[in-house]
Amino acid sequence: MCDNVPRLVGKQRQLCQKNPDIMRSIGEGATEGVKECQNRFRNNRWNCSTLQGDSSVFGKSVIKKASREAAFVYAISSAGVVYAITRSCSKGELLDCACDPTKKGKGVDEQGTFDWGGCSDNIKFALDFARRFVDAPEKMERDPGHS
Repeated sequence: MCDNVPRLVGKQRQLCQKNPDIMRSIGEGATEGVKECQNRFRNNRWNCSTLQGDSSVFGKSVIKKASREAAFVYAISSAGVVYAITRSCSKGELLDCACDPTKKGKGVDEQGTFDWGGCSDNIKFALDFARRFVDAPEKMERDPGHS
């Protein structure tokens, strides 16, 4: 599967091969990020457009240089990826993560002490994984010898 995803750099391909279940969440999160970007800028000259027919994980933005718009696209796409991975963890859809382990045990609120029995979102896992995956192309450009 990972060999069929266009424009993955070496580190992204490695993460994909080791964690194929997470790739679906990454794709969904990136898509949601682009949709949100397009919604936010729908009435502007630049509307966060991507090239039609592009099948890469993040779509190919028409932005080719560093700019505020490029920064926004990367930020909102990254946020979408973190959100999608976090939700997939909590739903039990991913092999390497589950509920946030730091939230188990006893809690205290205005009504007293209670045992926490729910499933808190594992945001740390999602942030760590998304950072390694999403930032891989930039790290490769800065240091081609260590991709």
